[in-house]
Amino acid sequence: MRSLAHVIAVCEAAGLAFLLAAADSTGDRLLAVWLGVTLAVGWLIASRLPRHPIGWLLLGVSGLFLFAVLAGAAGNALAETQPGLAAWLLWYARDDDLSWIWLPALGLMFIHVLLRFPDGRLPSPRWRWFSRLTIGLLAAGVALIAMGAGDVAPGLRNPTEVPWVREREWLFAFVGIPLIASLPVSVASLVVRYRRADDLERTQIRWFAWAAGLATGLYLLSLLGADDVWQSWTFLAYTLVPASIGVAILRYRLFAIDRIISRTLAYALVTASVVGTYALVVTSISRLLPVSSALAVATATLAAAAVFRPVLRRVQGVVDRRFNRERYDAERVVEAFGARLRGATDPDAAAADLVAAVGRALQPGAVGLWVRGGAR
Repeated sequence: MRSLAHVIAVCEAAGLAFLLAAADSTGDRLLAVWLGVTLAVGWLIASRLPRHPIGWLLLGVSGLFLFAVLAGAAGNALAETQPGLAAWLLWYARDDDLSWIWLPALGLMFIHVLLRFPDGRLPSPRWRWFSRLTIGLLAAGVALIAMGAGDVAPGLRNPTEVPWVREREWLFAFVGIPLIASLPVSVASLVVRYRRADDLERTQIRWFAWAAGLATGLYLLSLLGADDVWQSWTFLAYTLVPASIGVAILRYRLFAIDRIISRTLAYALVTASVVGTYALVVTSISRLLPVSSALAVATATLAAAAVFRPVLRRVQGVVDRRFNRERYDAERVVEAFGARLRGATDPDAAAADLVAAVGRALQPGAVGLWVRGGAR
C-alpha cells in the first residue's frame, strides 16, 4: 500500500510539473498550489497510515485534475495519428464547460472526506446508506455530463455521447439537487461526531473547522467585489483546508489550535472594528465638511489608531475566555501569584505559592523547586 502511494504521488507530481510549466495566468498557478498541497497531504497520510481512507481520497482529488493534465498532453500529441485513443484521452482531460472531473473531485472533498474525518470511519453504521447514495449520485452525475457533452476537440467526437441525454436537461435536476442537499448533511455529520468525540478528536475537528471557516469567510468577502489580489489570498486560503487535514490526522502540533482560533477571531473582530471606525469617521466628516477630504482621512486615521489597542485587549480577553481557556486561566493564576508575591515577606510562603501557581497553570505530573539547602 505504501509503495502504491509513492507511485501515485510520483505520477501526480509529473502532472503538477506539466501544469506549472503551462500555467499562463494567476488562476492556473493558484490551482497548482492547491493541488500541490492536496497531493502532498494525501501522500503523507497514505504513506504513513495506509489504512486511513482520507489519504487516498485526497490523492484521488488531486489525481483527477493532475492526471487530466497528462492525458491532455498525450491526447493532443496523438490527435492526428491515433484519433480514437486521442478522443478518449481528451474526453477525460477536456477543460471546457463540459468537463466532468470537477464533480467527483468536489464530491470526494466536501462529502466523503467530511464523513470520514478524522478517524477514517463513518460516524456510525447508520450513515452507510448516505455514503452509498452520494457515491451513486456522483456516478450518475458524471455519466450524465459525459454522455451529454459534445465534441471533445475539433474533429474528435465524444466517445460516450448520447444525444437524447443532452435533449433532456431536466435529468440533471434529479442528480444535482440531491447532491447539493448532501453538502449540509455532510457538515451535520461532523457536528454529530464533534458532540460525541473525546478531547483529542474534538481538537482534530477544530483544526478542520478553523481552516474551512477561514476559507469560507474570505470567499464570502471576495464576493463583495474585491480586487484580484484579495481573491488570490482567498484562493490561497483554500490550501489551508487540506493542510489542516494533514495536521489533524498526523497530529503535528495539534494542540495549538485553540490559540490559533483565538488569534484569528480576535484580529478579525479588531480589524472589523477599526475599519468600521475609520469608515464612520470619514463618512461623518465628509458630510459635515464635504470640501475637506484630507481632514476626514487624517481624523479617521487617528481615531482608528486610538481604538486599536483598547479594542484588541478587550476582544482578546473575551475570545480567550471562550476559545483559549487554558491560556486565560494560566494568566489569571500568574497574575494572582504576582499580587501575593508583592505583599509576601516569608520566602517559604513565596516558594509554596510558586509551586502551587505552576501546578495550577501548567498542570505537570510533578513539580519541584530547588533552592540552596535542598529541594521543596
